[in-house]
Amino acid sequence: MTKTKWWLRVVGVFYLLLAFGSLWLFFINPHIFDAMFPFSNDALSFRAFSDAWLIFVLDLAVLGGIMLYAALEPERNGILVLTVAILEIVRGAGGDFLWMTRGWSTAHYIPFMIVHLIIGFTGIYFLRQESAKTSG
Repeated sequence: MTKTKWWLRVVGVFYLLLAFGSLWLFFINPHIFDAMFPFSNDALSFRAFSDAWLIFVLDLAVLGGIMLYAALEPERNGILVLTVAILEIVRGAGGDFLWMTRGWSTAHYIPFMIVHLIIGFTGIYFLRQESAKTSG
């Protein structure tokens, strides 16, 4: 389960870096979303979006930590790999696609979509590849 172990480590660290980077922005530059928000000039809209983003960032931090722990025994944590991979495809790439259809910048979200798809499909691929080895 070497590939799955490394996938859990790499994606887990990536999630933690994203979470801590976002938390740093929340406290150092809390108005970062004002410039990114293309639809409303309303302070309440900015606050609602940043609050929702904070919950997402906390999810990333928790998942990142759990993934690093799960990497200690990847053969027992395939369901976590599958869960994160599907979340990347549905919530990550699907969410980016939804945002682009609603007017958000495709130049910004296509690269994110590609990263989500790479993480999701490599997780499924490695899990299937290593599951086939242990069952065969």
